[in-house]
This record gives sequence, structure tokens and C-alpha cells, in this order.
Amino acid sequence: MPAQIMPHVWRDASNEAWIDETPYKVVHLAAEHLAHGWSAETLHENHPDLTLAQIYAALAWFYDHAEEIEAQIQTQQQKAGELLEKMGSHAVQQRLSRLKTAQVS
Repeated sequence: MPAQIMPHVWRDASNEAWIDETPYKVVHLAAEHLAHGWSAETLHENHPDLTLAQIYAALAWFYDHAEEIEAQIQTQQQKAGELLEKMGSHAVQQRLSRLKTAQVS
């Protein structure tokens, strides 16, 4: 693992911020935090394999790099939307799309 840039957070060769030696990127927790308004404690309830210290570090990293992380989230959402369009309309996809639109509104 490359050197940590702050406790519990490190960047890989492609400059992605990761949480310790876990499968979680900081952007993953930031997206949940933003989309659902989840606190660190709620994130911990949903990811009990992470410690509160790891979650707080990820959120601190997010707030220190909010513009960068929010741009990553937007790019991921665009790619997901493009993929759904390519897959075509299916009843379940339409319902998920309506739910997503209702959450954003």
C-alpha cells in the first residue's frame, strides 16, 4: 500500500482515495453521505466492517476535497445513466429511474 496521506486514507497510482486496506473508496462513502444524508454513525451501521475512525477520516477527506469528489460522483452517475440507456427500457429500470428522480427532487 502506498504511504498514507492522512490516517486511514491513501491514494493509489490513479490518484483515487481509498480507506485503509478495504474495498472502499472515499468517493463511495461520500456518495452515500450526500445522497442519503447519512451521518458517520449511520454509515457505520451500514458498513460495520469499517471503524468509525475510518469513516470520519473518509468524510474529512471528502470535505477537504469536496469539489474533486463531487465531480467524481457526477461522472459516475453520468456513466450509470448512459449504461441504463444502452440497456433499454425495462419495467424495473423505469421504476428505479422514477425512484431516483423522486429522491433528487
